[in-house]
Amino acid sequence: MVHDEPWQVFAENGTAVTGFSARREEFDRDESLIMGASHIWLWRRGASEIEVLLQKRATTKKTWPGYYDISATGHIDAGETPVESAVREAKEELGTEIDADKLLYLFSLRTPLAKSEIDHVYIYEVNDAFVPEFHDGEVESVEWLSLSDFQERLKTPEEHQIVNQGDGYFTLLLDHFSEL
Repeated sequence: MVHDEPWQVFAENGTAVTGFSARREEFDRDESLIMGASHIWLWRRGASEIEVLLQKRATTKKTWPGYYDISATGHIDAGETPVESAVREAKEELGTEIDADKLLYLFSLRTPLAKSEIDHVYIYEVNDAFVPEFHDGEVESVEWLSLSDFQERLKTPEEHQIVNQGDGYFTLLLDHFSEL
């Protein structure tokens, strides 16, 4: 599915600039524009430890084709909040309904992958009955990893074809998972 809505523009302090949006190509041309993205990490309680869901990006994706990435992620559309974007992206990419009130906000940061992007990171617990459905062609498959396996793979993300969100990002994420 092609999602061609304009994206919300954010200020340097991380707040949305009311009434101001831009299309992808405008963000590409103007490095002063800051876009926002929502990251949703789905997790469940496994038999012996927490498990984290990674999506394998379709090989047709422009960026990071065939790599493992965040459970569901996407840019924040004009007028949308980060939570609304998270709910929409989970539906689009994994075919799952997210209860916005049960999303747990973890942190926001400027991504090392694109300095003009602020990522809003959430986790969301699902149960064993969760079965993803792929409708939009962005996701090829998913893989559940135990938290310890995830941590091990993050030591060498490129070797495991994981989109490297940066050490700071993964440290914050793993710290929160270890508290569950």
